[in-house]
Amino acid sequence: MRTISLVSCLLATITATATASAAGRPPETIVVTASRIPVPLSAVGSSVTVIEREQIERRESAFAVDLLRDVPGVAISQSGSIGSQTQLRMRGAEANQVLVLIDGIEANDPAGNAEFAFENLRTWDIDRIEVVRGAQSGLWGSDALAGVINVITRGADEETSVSGFAEGGAFDTFSAGTRIAGTLLGARTGLSVSRIDSGGSNSSRSGGEDDGYRNDTANLSLAISPADNVELEFNGRYADIHKEFDSTDWLTGLPADTADETDMSLAYFGVRGTLSLLDQRWVQSLRAGWTRSDTDNSNEFGSNGSTDADRHAFYWQSTYHFTPASSDSAGNSLTLALDHEREDFSQRGTATVWGDPNQDQSDRNTALVAEGLFSPVARVSVSLSLRHDDNSNFDNINTYRATTAWTDETSGTRLHAAIGRGQKAPTFIERYGYFPGQFTGNPDLDPERSTAWEFGIDQALPAGNASVSATYFHEDLKDEIYGFAFDTQSLQTTAVNLPGTSKRRGVELTAMAQPVPALKLSAAYTYTDAAEPDAITGDEVREIRRPRHAGSLGADWTTLDGRLQLNANFSYTGTRNDDYYPPTFIKEVVGLGAYKLVSLAASWRLDESVRLYTRVDNLFDTSYEDVYGYNTPGIGAYAGLRLDF
Repeated sequence: MRTISLVSCLLATITATATASAAGRPPETIVVTASRIPVPLSAVGSSVTVIEREQIERRESAFAVDLLRDVPGVAISQSGSIGSQTQLRMRGAEANQVLVLIDGIEANDPAGNAEFAFENLRTWDIDRIEVVRGAQSGLWGSDALAGVINVITRGADEETSVSGFAEGGAFDTFSAGTRIAGTLLGARTGLSVSRIDSGGSNSSRSGGEDDGYRNDTANLSLAISPADNVELEFNGRYADIHKEFDSTDWLTGLPADTADETDMSLAYFGVRGTLSLLDQRWVQSLRAGWTRSDTDNSNEFGSNGSTDADRHAFYWQSTYHFTPASSDSAGNSLTLALDHEREDFSQRGTATVWGDPNQDQSDRNTALVAEGLFSPVARVSVSLSLRHDDNSNFDNINTYRATTAWTDETSGTRLHAAIGRGQKAPTFIERYGYFPGQFTGNPDLDPERSTAWEFGIDQALPAGNASVSATYFHEDLKDEIYGFAFDTQSLQTTAVNLPGTSKRRGVELTAMAQPVPALKLSAAYTYTDAAEPDAITGDEVREIRRPRHAGSLGADWTTLDGRLQLNANFSYTGTRNDDYYPPTFIKEVVGLGAYKLVSLAASWRLDESVRLYTRVDNLFDTSYEDVYGYNTPGIGAYAGLRLDF
């Protein structure tokens, strides 16, 4: 009944906002992730959500995951206190089947099971986030089987500006940061630094020890134009992180207060040169990227192993525009690209009677990509991409993506559709990872392969100030990798490819309206049905940590003079299943209860340069678990000061 009530509430909100009226259609949004070149959002056939800087500031959230939780099709699993492992799943897929880019640099950690550590992504230096759902391997390769999230930072700027913030609040948390931008020696520059230091909360059900977290992040952007048709760019990001966490007590199979700690450094660096010829009709770019992670674990007995990984990448791309893009069309163009990546993985630890975890592994992948964008008639856009991946450890694989979008200006209706083939290569952990007495990798794994399609409709409503949308998505996944199979030789768990097909399907509904200039409303609801073959019986079972029902409501209100801003946000996560391994090591399927979270934020601008703000997370102190046995933070109030000059 609660689920039905929530759905009814969301649909009622959608209906109500759909009848709202106000002024002004916003300018066309250009997205850079839904294609190999920037295109108008209205010409994109895939489902896309764009989180702008204005929305980030209204929420006053310290971490990007708080905003991503409200994106249709996204499910979040946080295993404990602030800074604890946080996984993002999209449309029922696994966390390592979503590619994350930071300023175009691939950020998935090869040593972290090819996942991105969302718990470490701060909002202070983020300008916008683009979320593209559906199979994108035909454009971006292996990690993009279920979608792409591109984090675009507040980059280089020629105008001089200085900004900063400081805030404190619950769980002995203090956070501060600064940003400086301007022209330096002829180069547009942007430099951001920030720190958060939190005493945290207790992640386990038992005991009373809090799990602390510290994160120092720096981000540097440089851009220079030595000629009118030449652009040179540099982006670099470095994070130094310390976190405490609770590991599993083997007597109960549940997390317990322990002295486990992780020290981690994450680095992302990229350089790019762009050359435009023939009045910008022919654009070529050459880009190099380097991603590095270094993780050291320890407990009360000392060092508990370490991993590190490097990804070195080179990308060449050439685009010829036969006709330019317009406000409602991607134009006609052909893009050819060559991507080359090398990944190196290292694991260090103490050898035991179970075996020796010390190892070094590497992987190389070269891909050829072709993408055509076409506009056969007015307000119709079509894209077709083909990609061929040549991997040093697997058979060559071909993927594709085809999309179309059509807009009728008279009725305000937009139809969009996409189909694609995705693939996800086994990770270093799945192939070679070794955790004595627990897990041994399987080097004979095959890549996962999927076919996914979607169809949607967007409907603009009177005066262009309100809209509703609905999208149906469907994906069939073969050779899904299951990481908890029992290996009779090592007597440990291992990873295997499951026989049969994993099926993921669902519906995404959204609505937005601005009934009066001072008030903006939004609503979203997602139904997800994700099932996989049982590893033992082969029967279809529900995949863990995927809620069937999820939704959000948001409201932003601003006074007419713009000095006071209020934000209220409500999110709902439905019931989910999880796996629990008791001391008998015989897996049990357990239920995770549904929960609701409410957050409030307010800011008051004293003058053009000074703003006071406050926010309350988990307003009603809801007790919930995203991962079985792990507590998550209760109510937390924070207050801060922001300066802009």
